Formats: sequence, structure tokens, C-alpha cells
Amino acid sequence: MDCGVFEDGEGITKKEDSMSTRGAIAVITDAKKGNFEGVYHHWDSYPSGLGATLFHLRNGHFRKNTKAMLKVLIKDHNAWSTINEADFTKEPGYGNESAPQCYCHGQRSEKNKPVTQKSASACGCEYVYGFDKGGDTMIILSSYRKDGGKMIGAFGCGDPKATWKPIAVVDLDGEEPDWKKIG
Repeated sequence: MDCGVFEDGEGITKKEDSMSTRGAIAVITDAKKGNFEGVYHHWDSYPSGLGATLFHLRNGHFRKNTKAMLKVLIKDHNAWSTINEADFTKEPGYGNESAPQCYCHGQRSEKNKPVTQKSASACGCEYVYGFDKGGDTMIILSSYRKDGGKMIGAFGCGDPKATWKPIAVVDLDGEEPDWKKIG
């Protein structure tokens, strides 16, 4: 399945404990049906990585403006190597060491398909960070195999039959959650 998943090449310095736990940053399009649409995120997409980053970005750099944050993260860029520990005062682009590392600007210019509830697990995504239309809630979803076990993605592949279940609902205007307890 071509799901627009990209592997990082050389030239980007990562922390020693970085993991290519794949995920997606998305908008919840139909909460009752569990539908979402968003973009792929390659590195450290577990809750204490990408979840914490999104919480801090929204409440810090984007001054609680979820709509502005999602415009940058989903509308303006089609996939991310990582936004974790990035300096958002710098222009996003792959290869600009401390800037957010997207796959559509800088040294890379790939096109990508949106990540949805139908394609995310097949692409190896283990977590989805879905934002409600009001912008004050982030729903963290995790992928599960048919037998109920956690679906673990590898090398851009996963179980296309996996389902998505909410594991946390984060009030973005509330106290920061204990991320390690979530993931």
C-alpha cells in the first residue's frame, strides 16, 4: 500500500533515545464514527513525545490558538519527520537542524496523501492525536489488532485491519497530563 510514508535519511541529528514510533496529527471529522484526517509524523509519536509537544505548542508558541497550530501542522505541510524539540520561530524544512522537519520543504519535496482512520494503521501509525472542532480537546487514539493486542508499526507498515481506540482525552486548557501514564 502506498501511504506516503517517508524514511529519514542522514543529516538530521536525533536524540539517542529517538524512536521511529509513527503517528498522525489529525482533525476529528466525525467523532461518532471515529473518523479523522491529518498528516503523518515519523519520530517519537508516542504520548510523552508528540503528545507533549502538541500540548506545549498549542499552549505556548500558538498562544492557545488550535486553529492556527493545525493550519501550520496540517494545512501548510503534508508530512513531518518531527516537530519534537523544534524551534517554531524558524521556517519548517527538512535539513534545517533545529527547525520543524517537514517532508515537503527544504531538502525534500515529497507529496503525501492524507492519513485517515482507514490508512493510518497500514502506514505503521501507532498513535493519532485528533483535535475536535472546538479546538480545546485533543483525543489520543491508539491502534489495536483484531485480537485486542496493541498494533506496533515497523518500517512504514502495520496491520491494515487494526482499529483505533481512544486512550486519553486531553483538555488543552487544563493541567498537563502525565504523558508516561497515557502511553
